[in-house]
Amino acid sequence: MHARPLRLLLVTLSVALPLTIRADQQDRRRGDAGDCRESEHHEHSANTPVHLSGVITVPGNPITSADIAWVDPGTERYYFADRSNFGVDIIDAETDVYLARVTGMAGPLPSGGGTSATNGPGPNGVLVTPNRRLWAGDGNSTVRVADVDPNSPNYLSLIGSISTALPACDSAAAHYCGRADELGYDPRHHLILIANNAPLSIASPHAPIDPYATFISADPPFAAVGHISFAGAGGLEQPLWDPEIRRFLLTVPGKIVAGVIATRPSIAVINPTSMTVEKSFVLDCQTLAGTTSVSTTGIALAPFQHVLVSACGFPIILSALNGHVFNVVKQVGGGDEVWHNPGDGRFYVTGPDTSTPPVVSLGVIDAETSRWLQNVPDVRGKNPAAFAENNRVFTIVQVNAAIVANPATDNSTCSLFGFRGTGCIAVFTHADDDDK
Repeated sequence: MHARPLRLLLVTLSVALPLTIRADQQDRRRGDAGDCRESEHHEHSANTPVHLSGVITVPGNPITSADIAWVDPGTERYYFADRSNFGVDIIDAETDVYLARVTGMAGPLPSGGGTSATNGPGPNGVLVTPNRRLWAGDGNSTVRVADVDPNSPNYLSLIGSISTALPACDSAAAHYCGRADELGYDPRHHLILIANNAPLSIASPHAPIDPYATFISADPPFAAVGHISFAGAGGLEQPLWDPEIRRFLLTVPGKIVAGVIATRPSIAVINPTSMTVEKSFVLDCQTLAGTTSVSTTGIALAPFQHVLVSACGFPIILSALNGHVFNVVKQVGGGDEVWHNPGDGRFYVTGPDTSTPPVVSLGVIDAETSRWLQNVPDVRGKNPAAFAENNRVFTIVQVNAAIVANPATDNSTCSLFGFRGTGCIAVFTHADDDDK
């Protein structure tokens, strides 16, 4: 943390809502003058470092199992997959206040079994479409759709449930397709693409089969309309829509067999109309990063077709047009989810830094130049997402069962603000934003 004292304000919401600790409370007015101030604010943010501003707690069980996060500019909300509380939590991205939870999801269930209660956890991947529909990958190869329009009579209700199961891994009596995981949205064709990253054969001994992705119509009645398998892949991770080339980009981990790399990690370029892989950008981790790795997870798109992908253990910036690598950032690890914030022109990642021993940090990277800018310690933080309107960056701070049992051992970002054994959402802002 910076040595400059933070002006902390405890906001008591109600007996049903948790405390939010923030370093700033500011009046955001609209109108032409406000637009001018916002433009100046973005210019200021682009030239100032990022620092930890505060944390947000959520009600219910401690955050011991969470996954992907999403900031939606339409609803001005931050959403994250909170498996510990069997749903998706919603936070106001302007005021940093917990609002609500979409419930009714699988929670932290195990994987690899043949029943709906042992066929994977959820929620996993999340996103919100422009018509204010929340999409979430869930356990038991199920995709959930919820209404998150605050003005709707169905607000927070589940309005759709779609199976991504295939006959090769699922039957009426046995379920081995695993969780429906991360997803992307094609607004041109109104399609969701979602991954089943670790399906098992329905036939004994239930060995792994090729991971696959499912295309789902985002228009009611929300039906699956196609599938695509990835032979030899070691899993599937994040689909991302690229509006310029009108294709999905999908991160595909490789596979190591008997200590030997059998398949390298790659980024698949997928045509949504033919539902085929048109080409792949293969990543040689030994050449790029000096690691014997086949990992690739999060992916984020910036202007000029610059893509940051978390691969080989590091953030790698490359071209979505031809796969040309601009830079491999070695100052911080890549983590699971990565994010591009158009408000300040930055990529954000979470991962271990270069300290001894390493400290998990929020990494800040210039999306235009592909240069690393800074790391901000964020112990136990993961999966950043940013709100472009005010350039706030949120990370999920997840604790484990041992910390819940003995909160005195909590060394996470949450503990810096007095919250131990609970987990929280960390909030980062650009320096001096709390003076504005």
